[in-house]
Amino acid sequence: MRDPLRESSTRMPVGRSGVHVQASAVRAREAYVQATHGGLAAVQRLRSMATTELRALLVDPDARGWVDYELFVEVVGLVDRCFGRGDLRLAWDAGRFAASHDVGLVRSLFVRSVSPSTMMSLAASVWSRHYDAGKLVVKPQGRTGLSIEIADFPATHRAHCLSVGGWLLGTLEQGPRKESRVEERGCRALGQPSCSFDLTWSE
Repeated sequence: MRDPLRESSTRMPVGRSGVHVQASAVRAREAYVQATHGGLAAVQRLRSMATTELRALLVDPDARGWVDYELFVEVVGLVDRCFGRGDLRLAWDAGRFAASHDVGLVRSLFVRSVSPSTMMSLAASVWSRHYDAGKLVVKPQGRTGLSIEIADFPATHRAHCLSVGGWLLGTLEQGPRKESRVEERGCRALGQPSCSFDLTWSE
């Protein structure tokens, strides 16, 4: 049976999209590997399979600022091929991990006290700190639901969309509501009109 996840390339020429992400987003995926898939030995395995550009970023402890979107796509794909099944499903898990990675005490106490709607509104407001293109559009769906769309984002890739879905879930799980759920509604990389998600939670 055709699997669109497997058909989507996880290594693209660096800089082709013209979109940039923060280096911390790339490094968070390496932190996920170290925390969940075998420590430093797993990190070394990941680095050994990276391109020259990605390896240089991962080995530099002082790496900061904007980097090419393609390096983010590459690291997510490598994580999945090295430690998953090669179908990008670990992209979701790594995004979920990244939501709580390096969250300070003050921020963690704050997010535990605010509503999911407020949390997602804050997430939308800081999108531009993580990407230099696009935005998150948040719309209410009843009392216990939201729809979220990645809008005006010129690049698209399954590795990225699944990462965002996992990050949304990880962010919700830090709040006070129980039984948080995130379901992907559409993805441009699969030929659908938008990259979007449905978020729900219990009262």
